[in-house]
Amino acid sequence: MKKNILLIIVVLLLTFGLVGCGNNNNDVEKEGENNKQYDLGGMEFVIRANDAVRTDPREESYGRMYQNQKVANILAVEEKYNIKVVYKSYPSNASWGASRDNWIIQNAKLKTTDSHVFEVSSNSVATLAVQGAILPLDEYIVKYGVEGYWQKKKDFNTILGKVYAYDDVYSVAEEGIFYNSDLLGKLLGEENRVKPTELWEKGEWTWNAFYELSNQLNEILDENRSEAEGGPQYVIGGRTYDWFYPMSGTNGAQLVDSNFNAHLTDPANLQTLEFLSSLREKPGMWIDNAEIWNTIQPEFKNQNLVFHSGSDWYLSDASRWKGLNFSVDFVPYPVGPKVEAGESEYFQTKVNSEPAFVISSAFSKELIPEGYEDLIIHDELIFQIWSEIVHFPEIDISTGEPSINDLKDNYYSTKLLPNYASEKSREAHLSIWDKAVVDHFYSLTESQNHNESSFMMKLEKAIKNGDIRNVIESINHELQSTLDTKLKNIN
Repeated sequence: MKKNILLIIVVLLLTFGLVGCGNNNNDVEKEGENNKQYDLGGMEFVIRANDAVRTDPREESYGRMYQNQKVANILAVEEKYNIKVVYKSYPSNASWGASRDNWIIQNAKLKTTDSHVFEVSSNSVATLAVQGAILPLDEYIVKYGVEGYWQKKKDFNTILGKVYAYDDVYSVAEEGIFYNSDLLGKLLGEENRVKPTELWEKGEWTWNAFYELSNQLNEILDENRSEAEGGPQYVIGGRTYDWFYPMSGTNGAQLVDSNFNAHLTDPANLQTLEFLSSLREKPGMWIDNAEIWNTIQPEFKNQNLVFHSGSDWYLSDASRWKGLNFSVDFVPYPVGPKVEAGESEYFQTKVNSEPAFVISSAFSKELIPEGYEDLIIHDELIFQIWSEIVHFPEIDISTGEPSINDLKDNYYSTKLLPNYASEKSREAHLSIWDKAVVDHFYSLTESQNHNESSFMMKLEKAIKNGDIRNVIESINHELQSTLDTKLKNIN
């Protein structure tokens, strides 16, 4: 009777394309095991993506690297496993953010998903992991993953000590300070112009250098601020919290680690907040009333703003800065005193999301009836197939990890060369492009909600008002309490 029940389960799963019929066409080698043969009956192997036609390497609009290699990989796995690899965009009720997370969570709980690999925001990985909707992949990364899989990438996908995502998208430091070179020269005079990018090149771009230059510019603007064409001019612009996140890292700090411990009250973070507050308190220095959905100050486009926080893609995005008719240069965020003194390493705290590819817990091998592990598709087999679709560069013998040289060259040619005003700016960005370090502050929706009660708005208000130590202690306590409640325990 038990055998009959199991047979019925297999037949039902076969109906939905989840079971292999087990002929002898394809061998799959697994480390430490005998060769096993899989024939998945021509089933669809579904990869859910933000935009299927830009993620599928077989499409002309594919937007990432190694297109030809990945097309070849897909053809190989389709033949090897007798499957059809299909990329699908998310449905309208799971377009982004919480709606997508809830859709994945619900499908995982009901075991109703038709998708095998999911592209999600890295900010969603924590919630999905804690809700038990996705599976840890550590064992499979060791067994099937690329040799020397980037530790940086592992760190981005590590939640409470386990790795939940695997992909070949390298984590890049995309952010920095963009500045109007024309306006800078006009205010200082070309003969006296201080170029932040050159200060960076010399190792002199520190918080003190930024502070002194900003004050100098603000004093100049005070003399003719009301007479400027198009309205008042300012030195610094952009939402204040967008300056704090990356500058936390430039002083060797972070906001929330992968074990969901809050660090806002760490001395390096308090120092960063107080530094920004000291700039923010000066009349006329800073304007930060940009729309939260966009975070771009119109004054920058109108040539009435010198420094603006931003990301590399802003210069090619029509809703941000595409088509600016003045010279824009780039300089990394300045070096903080902790790093300058050699007490900490320089990095860019990355709270904003990047792509991450995960596997639903609906395919857990533990759900497979004993004896049917080679017939029903499960997480290990899904990972094995996925690991043969992604493509990594050759191993760099000096690091033991996949080489980042091709990735760096591609970043230069596609992101920096077409958009940056000068070679000095491109070189400056390349010097920090691999300095991104994951931060889980935005893993909480309460951190990034577009309302005054969100943690990001509370941080901005604290910087504006200047009462840092008392206020931040309260915010940190509330943040830690929310992390403990929502993200500390995995189902």
